[in-house]
Amino acid sequence: MTGEQKNEVRNYLLTKKLPIDLLMEVEDHFIAQINEQQSEKNLSFDDAFNVAIISWYDDLKLSWDGNWDLEDTSVFIKKSTRQTFFSIFKKSAMIAVTMYVAVVLFYVLIPFEVFRISLGVLVSLMIVYPLIFFFKEKKYFDLPKKYKNIRLSAYQDMVSVFFILPMSSVWCFRFILEMNDNFLDPSQVNGIVVNSLLLFFFIFEVSIIVCQKKYLETIKRLIPYLQENFKVSS
Repeated sequence: MTGEQKNEVRNYLLTKKLPIDLLMEVEDHFIAQINEQQSEKNLSFDDAFNVAIISWYDDLKLSWDGNWDLEDTSVFIKKSTRQTFFSIFKKSAMIAVTMYVAVVLFYVLIPFEVFRISLGVLVSLMIVYPLIFFFKEKKYFDLPKKYKNIRLSAYQDMVSVFFILPMSSVWCFRFILEMNDNFLDPSQVNGIVVNSLLLFFFIFEVSIIVCQKKYLETIKRLIPYLQENFKVSS
């Protein structure tokens, strides 16, 4: 397959609004399918390309399904996005529950004032770490700005969520300073609420960190492909 033909395949997939990480995957399938059709059925590139388009038509067809997001998208993108969110949530929930259990054990086993300080340090680290990680790897997090006309990955929509945390951090620190020594008691209504909020906080924070890590892995894998096939936006 010539470079011009590969560009034709890529340009077609771009019209389907595929983020680049998915586009790379689908492009490989298209090229393999086209080559197979050409070698086995002796078809021209155009005919083999049409066969691939038809076989992927239902998966890549753009439509609006009545969701809150008004942008047309495809079944393939929706399925991939759901899998991405589920993978992040599953991993984050496992880590967060482990942390929550450890916090409860420390709450039971160590003096309350020591626990209060320890919890404050833990909350601080979980809030600050995503910010430190962002600025340390800023050149990668800023990459979407260099390719404004294309979407690089589903992860890029999630990695900036931590900027809303200064609001939540004020609440967390005020809560830690004002909490009493039975604040996690599940026999009280307040204890049930606090336990739920604490677990949610851990899941939310861990999800941000996991997403940042996934984004960085994805972007580093995409860079050679982007440099080879796309121009930086002016």
